[in-house]
Amino acid sequence: MAALDLLRAAAEALSLLAAAPWVLLLAAAVFLLLAEGLMFIPRVGFILKLCIGSLLAAQMLVLFKVAALGEPPELRTLFEAVYLPLDSMLVLCLCALLPFGAGLAVLALRKKGSAGYFFGNILRQPPPAPGDFIAFKLAMHLVAAPFTFVAAAMVLKGHHGWNALEQGLIAALLYWQAPLALMLLSMAFEWLMSRLQGLLQPRAFAVISLPLLLAYVLLLFAFTYTLSVKAFGL
Repeated sequence: MAALDLLRAAAEALSLLAAAPWVLLLAAAVFLLLAEGLMFIPRVGFILKLCIGSLLAAQMLVLFKVAALGEPPELRTLFEAVYLPLDSMLVLCLCALLPFGAGLAVLALRKKGSAGYFFGNILRQPPPAPGDFIAFKLAMHLVAAPFTFVAAAMVLKGHHGWNALEQGLIAALLYWQAPLALMLLSMAFEWLMSRLQGLLQPRAFAVISLPLLLAYVLLLFAFTYTLSVKAFGL
């Protein structure tokens, strides 16, 4: 996948957002509310966030597929994640938990006890030090990159379970530039947010960060969809 293909996919992602902006924006907001809200549940919150978030992410791709076909997407599609085949659910959760495990392993190597933040109460437990958190996120991004097209293999190609995992891994290997571009986009956004957090007062940061996060999530899903279409030759 050449640089020109990446630029075309980015342009197509922006164009796709214009197909049904309000429904897609609302879906992204619901996705964030459901996925991020789960992490406040003590002890198991992050596990639930990753697993439920992975299922909802697949449905977000379904919404973009519907929009790309010129049909009006419906918000209820997001909740149809409960109808995914069990083996597909397991694979999607695995693809989310393996990067999390890699991040925890890095934390364990850097500073004993840092991982406790993810299995306690995040309102009371202090987060890892900034340097440790960066290492944690970098490990997650690196391990997650090969799984970029697994959900797309289910949505675009109709594969289930382990077959979707295999096809997604093959696509990521053949078109490695796409997972790399998405990973760099995510890391750039996290860097921007960390800079803003250091420069702004907490209240101002909260006001600015929420719409930025919503826009980023929406763009990330749109870009993932258009890159997936190219990776699978559709």
